[in-house]
Amino acid sequence: MEQQSTSSQQPQKPESSEQPLQPQVLSQSSASVPASAPEQAQAPAETKSQDAQVQSQTEQQSQSQTQSQPQSQPQATPKRPKRQMGLQEVIERNCLFLFAVFLGGLGIALVTSANIGTTPISSPNYVVSLHTPLSLGAMTFIFNTLLVVLQIFIVGKQYARDHALIIFLQIPVTLIFSAAIDISMHVIGLIVPSDVPYILSLCLLAAGSITLAISVTLQVCADVSMVSGEAFVKAISQRLHKEFGLVKTCFDSSLVLIAVIISFVWTGFSAVEGVREGTVVGALSIGPMVRLLLPRVQPKLSKFFNRHHPKDAQGYVVAGAGANAGVEQGAGAATVAQGAAQTLFPVITITRQYGCGGRKLGRQIAEELGIKFYDNELIAIIAQESGLSPHVVEKSEGRLDNALLYQMVMKDFAVPLEKSMSTSDALFVATSRAVRQVAHTSPCVIVGRGADRILEDNPYCIRVLLYSDLEHKLAICKQDYGQEKEQALDTMRSQDRSRAEYYRQYFGKDLLDPQNYQLCLNVGALGPERCRALIKELYQAQAAAATAAAQAATAAAASPAKEAAA
Repeated sequence: MEQQSTSSQQPQKPESSEQPLQPQVLSQSSASVPASAPEQAQAPAETKSQDAQVQSQTEQQSQSQTQSQPQSQPQATPKRPKRQMGLQEVIERNCLFLFAVFLGGLGIALVTSANIGTTPISSPNYVVSLHTPLSLGAMTFIFNTLLVVLQIFIVGKQYARDHALIIFLQIPVTLIFSAAIDISMHVIGLIVPSDVPYILSLCLLAAGSITLAISVTLQVCADVSMVSGEAFVKAISQRLHKEFGLVKTCFDSSLVLIAVIISFVWTGFSAVEGVREGTVVGALSIGPMVRLLLPRVQPKLSKFFNRHHPKDAQGYVVAGAGANAGVEQGAGAATVAQGAAQTLFPVITITRQYGCGGRKLGRQIAEELGIKFYDNELIAIIAQESGLSPHVVEKSEGRLDNALLYQMVMKDFAVPLEKSMSTSDALFVATSRAVRQVAHTSPCVIVGRGADRILEDNPYCIRVLLYSDLEHKLAICKQDYGQEKEQALDTMRSQDRSRAEYYRQYFGKDLLDPQNYQLCLNVGALGPERCRALIKELYQAQAAAATAAAQAATAAAASPAKEAAA
């Protein structure tokens, strides 16, 4: 996030000039994107006429709704209809989930057959299976069933009664998972000798880890249930109000310690079984692989699941027939209900390299167009959505922790983002909701935060990338931020790397890929004035398109009423 400019020339806006958010819809049956301002300067005459056309269409249709309310009072943003899955989608998602569970059993078997340790959650079961008639799959079923029972005591009787089906469905899932382990162990035993060369052991370990990563990715995409181990950790996380990753790390470490103790007891302290380098590799490699796969696989599977849903003329999923898959895709879905189209406003999103003056340029554009500007103004909304303090949001939003080990062990990879207990995931979900909320309210300019991807389904969203040569960025850093060359270079590297990692993590795309944007502007070569002119020109074209769409939607909504009256 760029620092606030210290230049006296940067426009400053008094807080008293901020205007309340005024959602505008075409009719009472319009559905909205989920919820998760500074003073307006005089705009050029032709620009203000475009904005007036965009808003006048909606004001005429919503007049009957607002007559009973003071104009100064903000209206609550309507809720998106609850997602409804058809029978075929339910079947497809469950089939995918069961396939993913079977893959998980295969992955456990591959890692265990490498004979250089097994996964942390399987280590106690594996040690017991070495010294008893019980197979690894049988021990897994017993252990996971015990975890299901313990969940009931952790979450409480009332929650257990309300979610009894979800909890007890974990038992048949555990049965399939355990059977998959034993079947895979048997097949692998027929193919791979018990005394394998170390290089083959490493190959089996790699194959097993990759298989487990694919399994977790598909389970997240299916989004129908959880295996009992992950659900148990989730229950503890919610009960203790701790991050999933922290509880998961403590849980896995405890299981490894238990496996070592059991191994010592059975071998008379002569050997450690089931815990070796494969255990460490499995614990640290699966999460990052899921992080790599999920943004690439999930949008494709979500599109596959949504293929049967009715869509409107612009290709958006009809409300009530199954909504967009959600914030994990980074998409702001427009929906349609009862034949009335969702109001979509033209929105300018600005992605920038550090030192390009993107915040100042965006604020100036908003003032010249007479529309709202959002950058740090979003922090309060994000804090409300996430339940975190504004200070924590300001320090953490739009960034990923730079420590690779932290990312490996603290991320909650086993569930969709909106269900994650990770702080970074919670902030992303809250940011997505906040961006969609303000974009649904009125035309605006939004700086950073991946808004260009979050609003990718808005056909009137203007995606701008600002970049520049090093000399120009150094000059901006010195002029606006008071930074000397070395400090500016360090900040550039840190900020640009952090933004690129965030973009890649949550959207699976390269921040500087020009195909992500409609305008890629070299601020140093073109100058701020020319950049503003180009952006405003495209905005005016999009505003005209939005006006035409609003008129068409109004006419379409009015036709049935006229026919009925006739």
